[in-house]
Amino acid sequence: MRIKLAATLILAALVPGGTANAAEADGFFAGKTIRILVGYPPGSTFDNYARLATRHIGRHIPGNPTVIVQNMPGAGGLTATSNAANVAAPDGLTLALINPVNAMEPILNPDVAKFDARRFKWIGSMNSEVGTCGFWNDKIRSLDDLKSTTATLGATGPSSGSTLDAKAIQGILGLNFKMVLGYPGLNDVRLAAENKEVDGFCGLQVSAIKATLWEPYQAGKFHVVIQTGIEKHPALAANIPSVFELAPNEDARQIMKLVFSPWAYGAPIMAPPNTPDDKMVMLRKAFAEMMDDPMLREDTAKMNLETRYMAPERISELVADAYKAPKDIVERTRKLLGIETK
Repeated sequence: MRIKLAATLILAALVPGGTANAAEADGFFAGKTIRILVGYPPGSTFDNYARLATRHIGRHIPGNPTVIVQNMPGAGGLTATSNAANVAAPDGLTLALINPVNAMEPILNPDVAKFDARRFKWIGSMNSEVGTCGFWNDKIRSLDDLKSTTATLGATGPSSGSTLDAKAIQGILGLNFKMVLGYPGLNDVRLAAENKEVDGFCGLQVSAIKATLWEPYQAGKFHVVIQTGIEKHPALAANIPSVFELAPNEDARQIMKLVFSPWAYGAPIMAPPNTPDDKMVMLRKAFAEMMDDPMLREDTAKMNLETRYMAPERISELVADAYKAPKDIVERTRKLLGIETK
């Protein structure tokens, strides 16, 4: 009920003369197809959330449009995010469920990310994530084990969350990582870890563990030694440390916040900049209703997939706050992550 009330207040606040505009949007979506871009292959966590949305959001949008997923893998999700930001028509028919780390890339790597995430038209997030580093090498069971070895970590693109997570953790905690890049998606990295091609990887979300790896995790087939959420995840053992607990000083914590805080809105859906407000109101209201829908909750229970609604206004606040990071912290974060800018 709280989500539905919030959606109603958004509708009233954003659309002057809302009845006429709502009727126009109703007619617009009828008989149309909405596509949700995903920057990862089918079967990835982001893809799972997007496909969950396609099964449920359409019946909450006036006109009941068809909703489909379009996979656009590449560059750790940046290909799809850049397409949504710079190429897709701002007509309400193209959305994107993005890697939240991509929203920080214009700050840290403006030569690669040619957009401003503050201009994204956020619809909401399907979950608040907590990341981890997981290891399939049985000799790495704890942080102490990790400190005493050189671990080989797999990752996707050079600017992907899996890569940036590992670099940040390595630099601030003084660990020794050897990175192997170029895997299409984290499922491919996991398979490489299971096949002993790499020891493990960072950027493994707890939602992914619970959805597809919970039995192997409980059986000790792999070990989580660090978690990267601002808050610890209750499903993990309390003695698994958070990077924020381990950061040696306040500057280190600010760097960690810049790298890891986007996971607080871990499965966000956005529309391109300049998407008309009347379309956005309908989409945001439909999203909020979908997240409160018993049919969606039943579906997520079957998938063992976490869902925690975050309103678009809160995502905007978190993104805007990140863009206010002091220049010296941004520069130190770039140096830590090995990012060179012109």
